[in-house]
Amino acid sequence: MRSLDTITVLLLAAGADAGDSCCKKRLQRLIPDAAAVPPDVHEGQPRLVVDPDPANVRPESWDDEDDGPWEPEMVPNPAFAWRPPIVPNPEYTPPTLATELEEEARKAAPWVVLGVGLSALLEAAQLPVEALAGLLRCAGPLGGALLGLATPLCSCGSLPVAAAFVRDGVPLGAVVAFLT
Repeated sequence: MRSLDTITVLLLAAGADAGDSCCKKRLQRLIPDAAAVPPDVHEGQPRLVVDPDPANVRPESWDDEDDGPWEPEMVPNPAFAWRPPIVPNPEYTPPTLATELEEEARKAAPWVVLGVGLSALLEAAQLPVEALAGLLRCAGPLGGALLGLATPLCSCGSLPVAAAFVRDGVPLGAVVAFLT
């Protein structure tokens, strides 16, 4: 039975992806309109302003007849707050159910492994799991809720611990309170 538990934990750990899976960029449903052209003035702010660089002055050798009228260098205005409108992305394809399930399983797997490991550690180290279960039997749902608040596990990691409590005879009300 122990070898089956070990194999299960190893398989879960192999499929775990706690890295950047939640941060991967995939096609967005809505995107900024690439064809939108910013206006010359938005909310009273011009798009371009005269470059404040002191070297941005008319050269003494400038001749309007030969060179045309002199215009100072223009730079983007930092106060110009226009943003292109958001439009539907024509290349967007919604993820399939299988893709979503796989992604959620990969996110949950490290926490499930942590919970299984914690349960196995408590059992292997002969820590007072029975005493904790006895305390939960007496304390009821309030004790289960307080213990659940004290553990640093999400629901995925708490499930194996809760299963160990049920196995040790903790009342279901205390176990449910531990999970919530």
